[in-house]
Amino acid sequence: MTEEILALFALYGLPGICVILAAGQFGVPLPTSILLMTAGALIADGDLTATQVFAWALAGAVLGDQSGYAVARFGGRGLLDRVFKGGASDTGSFARAERFSAKWGGFGVFFSRWLVSPLGPWINLTSGLARYHWGKFLFWDVAGESVWIIGYLSIGYAFSRSIASIAELLANLGWLIGAAAVTLLLGVLMWRAVKRHRARSANGTRNA
Repeated sequence: MTEEILALFALYGLPGICVILAAGQFGVPLPTSILLMTAGALIADGDLTATQVFAWALAGAVLGDQSGYAVARFGGRGLLDRVFKGGASDTGSFARAERFSAKWGGFGVFFSRWLVSPLGPWINLTSGLARYHWGKFLFWDVAGESVWIIGYLSIGYAFSRSIASIAELLANLGWLIGAAAVTLLLGVLMWRAVKRHRARSANGTRNA
């Protein structure tokens, strides 16, 4: 898959980056981080300019995010349930994204662009489904994608000779951070549930 994506990039150039990132941020599993690091290495070699790469990459990433948001907002849960056979709510990643969105709001959109990026496409859907304010979603989306794009371009620029090794390391680290964040969130939710249960039990004892 990585070789094919890089071949498309070599064939179509910067518009190819835009299309590939749009598809990746919409939810298609593509090696977008490796693509950005490759572009960063080409910037280091003088083959591409940083401003042009950033502009095309940001346009593609935001387009993909906004497409996911729009599909959920205007298609509703009925459409998502048809796409995800058995119901969107039964999809583990979708359910985690709903809890993450409810917990963090706009910061959840921001962090899911780069810190817990495996949740990103799902956050787009849950934000649209919840009719989260589009202007706020766009703001946090652009801010988060900017951090993500600049980060990976910088890594590719600085370590242009070791992209493959770094890509594997960062992929594993990204999943680790995402799993840790979800585990922490579930722990907080369980702690709150236990606290509410104890409070209700204490009130019931006093009333008796």
